[in-house]
Amino acid sequence: PMDVVLSDHDVFQPDISFISNNRLHIIGDRNIQGAPDLVIEILSPSTETRDRDIKLEQYLRFGVREYWLIDPKERTLEVLKAGDTEFETVRVYSEGTTATSPILEGIQVEVDRLFE
Repeated sequence: PMDVVLSDHDVFQPDISFISNNRLHIIGDRNIQGAPDLVIEILSPSTETRDRDIKLEQYLRFGVREYWLIDPKERTLEVLKAGDTEFETVRVYSEGTTATSPILEGIQVEVDRLFE
């Protein structure tokens, strides 16, 4: 993972980040300076509260457009998109389905493949 620097005091290391072509300039040699378009976090017992609370709030505040939460225990993928004041759950995908991005055209993933 690469550091995502949202401010001097808000630095995170998402499991996966996606930055669209027109925003590639935010990728530096050592970190990403600004909000990725999409952030994906893999939940674990030790990180779930932080991923669902602190990171969710900060990602919204600094302009992440879409947030995906992979839950290995439940074997689901929750897709959230940024609204005016909070992230809204678009859908919770389970095995046997294909998740698609509500914002970023062409991004999709077969949920089964996440748990192979």
